[in-house]
Amino acid sequence: MPNYKQELNTEQYNVVTHGEGACLVLAGAGSGKTRTIIYRVMYLLEQGVRPEEILLVTFTNKAAREMMERIVETSRRGVSTTRLPWAGTFHHIAFRILKQYAPLLGYKNNFTILDSDDSRDVMKLCLKQEGVDRKARRFPSARVVLSIISFARNSERTIEDVLDEKYPNWLDIADVIGRIAEEYRKRKLSANAMDFDDLLVNLYVLLLKSENVRKKFATQFRYVLVDEYQDTNKIQASIVKLFASVHKNILVVGDDAQTIYSFRAAHIGNILEFEKEYPGAEIFRLETNYRSTPEILAVANDVISNNVSQYEKELKSIVDGFVKPEVHVFSDQPEEAEFIAERVLALRDEGIPLNR
Repeated sequence: MPNYKQELNTEQYNVVTHGEGACLVLAGAGSGKTRTIIYRVMYLLEQGVRPEEILLVTFTNKAAREMMERIVETSRRGVSTTRLPWAGTFHHIAFRILKQYAPLLGYKNNFTILDSDDSRDVMKLCLKQEGVDRKARRFPSARVVLSIISFARNSERTIEDVLDEKYPNWLDIADVIGRIAEEYRKRKLSANAMDFDDLLVNLYVLLLKSENVRKKFATQFRYVLVDEYQDTNKIQASIVKLFASVHKNILVVGDDAQTIYSFRAAHIGNILEFEKEYPGAEIFRLETNYRSTPEILAVANDVISNNVSQYEKELKSIVDGFVKPEVHVFSDQPEEAEFIAERVLALRDEGIPLNR
């Protein structure tokens, strides 16, 4: 079994061994958050928690694969059970559950998933049904209409609110877009098909609508762990709250200073309002950085300190000091990439190891 005290720093060890109840883990960049989650899972398995009682939700398929590979690798040192049947992205978890209970929402169990091209084709039919002729009249494209509808659904807001904030030039046709959104919904249901947004929204509706389904999974999932919580939207936060409604063991890991998906309706309030949503929640901080030099962290800490709403933290480096960061301006990404590559080669020629 892993030697937790030797293989984790004090901050990580506290999360792994004391992550009961509602816990928010504020993990600064390069602080070993993935390692902490993996060891938390291993610790729970060692304590007798069954794999099917752990819900581990990640934000990307790549992150899910990496975590599972590392859990398997770590478990070879002592824990016999290695596979987590309920580990994956929000969409993966939603798909598995909806495949069992889709009929409760008016779908068949063999529903299909629309990719982005499929969704755009269906939307074009909806625009045609509405009588939209973009050559004769200025109107958003099928892609833009899908973006508007998607943002509204994932942020739990009305189409009119989304238009007012993000697309004010289309606010005068809010009622038309609303009718198109309804036609889009009907066509998908008639075709027994869901898009990616439907997976999340329909799972949430299912959990609200069916007390039996909600109790089944909330009772089964003794521990709910969520990675990259700063990039979750309101629907996703609502889903994990329902999953954790029986045992109240929900541990989320994220950093309010690293959110990058607000354009996809990621809601930073999920982190900033966590203590309000879960009164009495335990707050952990991972502030030891294993990746950057002290000079880089000094700049990062100074920049982050200007955030109006935040959980304060101070990243600390274990790496030796190096040169001060430099600021350069480039006209585009290729020019930036070329500069970086040339700089790396120049440093190598000066005798500086590439792993420095």
